Amino acid sequence: MPDLINSLRMALGFLTVFPVPQRKEWSDRDFGWSAVFYPLTGALIGLCVAAAFRLFSTIFVKPIAAFLTLITWILLSGGLHWDGLADCFDGFGCSASPERRLEIMKDSRLGTFGALGLFSTLILKWLCLANLPSNKFLIFFALIGASARWAMLLLLKFPLANPNGMAAMLKNHCPKQILLYALPIPLILAVLYGPFGLLCLLLSLITAVLLGLTAKKKIGGINGDVLGFAIEMTELILLLAAQVIP
Repeated sequence: MPDLINSLRMALGFLTVFPVPQRKEWSDRDFGWSAVFYPLTGALIGLCVAAAFRLFSTIFVKPIAAFLTLITWILLSGGLHWDGLADCFDGFGCSASPERRLEIMKDSRLGTFGALGLFSTLILKWLCLANLPSNKFLIFFALIGASARWAMLLLLKFPLANPNGMAAMLKNHCPKQILLYALPIPLILAVLYGPFGLLCLLLSLITAVLLGLTAKKKIGGINGDVLGFAIEMTELILLLAAQVIP
């Protein structure tokens, strides 16, 4: 059996900037099982974002508070997923072979499609936060973080575009029933939130499936960039849904 405490530390240390003490011993199995705690980690990030939004809203007008909240949101994860988002926009946006797309995604330079995707996502998230209905707050942010990271695990069922790397390690060492094991946190939050919470889970799964099919078509499967891209896109979809669904 894996060391679940160590797996939890890995999840927090990998997905956040929280000062989590790490053991010197590190195993692929513990890292694979750390995915079970990704939704919990996302929920903690969401709670921190909600607290930041409440604090900033008491000091600044809502547009400024929303912008500062978005910056806080990005910093809490160390900007980890935004790199994948930009790489996927660059790779998926060009007309090239899957092999060439993967080469573009590995390039550290930011291309035109990546810059446009990064800028558009930032603006959309900021506008959604600035116009977020007042009834969608604490549990909503926790639900966004948990749902996005839970649905992302569905992508591990897709083929790998690269036999090495973070996505391969997760896919090869996480439990086969990872979606079931990681479900309790997002499901509890969804039930607490009500019908819209359950809809968030459904939207998260649909987003993950569509991104997985797109990645399979564009680059032959998933990699670490695709996983990060999925988290950011899912969060954006749920923020957009909150604008139109009471």
